[in-house]
Amino acid sequence: MNTTFQQLFLSLIFYVYAHTLVAGTSITTHPDTGLKGWKFNQDDIELELIQRLPDQTRGFFIARGFSTKIADDIANACIFQTIIRNTGSIKNGSPVNVALKNWRIQMNNQKRPIKLKEDWEKVWSTSNVSTAAQLAFRWATFPGEQTFHPSGDYNWGMISFGVKPGSVFDLYIEWKTDTQTHNALITNIQCANDR
Repeated sequence: MNTTFQQLFLSLIFYVYAHTLVAGTSITTHPDTGLKGWKFNQDDIELELIQRLPDQTRGFFIARGFSTKIADDIANACIFQTIIRNTGSIKNGSPVNVALKNWRIQMNNQKRPIKLKEDWEKVWSTSNVSTAAQLAFRWATFPGEQTFHPSGDYNWGMISFGVKPGSVFDLYIEWKTDTQTHNALITNIQCANDR
């Protein structure tokens, strides 16, 4: 096989692979706020990521009893409002299990896990975050692991990606249906800038 043909063949394989990974992703921009959203739909899962301005997140957590410093730390960790839904039918669908510990950010040629709510809670104590504020945080953020049943079962909450406002990253996601593991790469997700 000559080198030109090999390069062409590998390029074609890469093109098909890359487009298979991001198939089913659409990007929207809210006409009034300019905030962007990424919607992914494949194999009985629908994932929607909606930018949150750091000020929205700051205000939300300060109003729930967090200090300005901790609310600012959370706000500057790239928060997205996240909705996950099982789009399978009752007749043909299967439960979808999502474990955020298996998701990875790819940025600057490095992979790293997202910042789970459990990661945040490890650095707090009741001396610097009240029990009521910690409870509000748990309810507002997306569960680390959850199973969604067919025909529209869903949940929503905030997910922290742990990078600076304005950062652009690719997101590797993973989910399971029955005993099959699925994955995809959603590219060029951008954290909202701190306005």
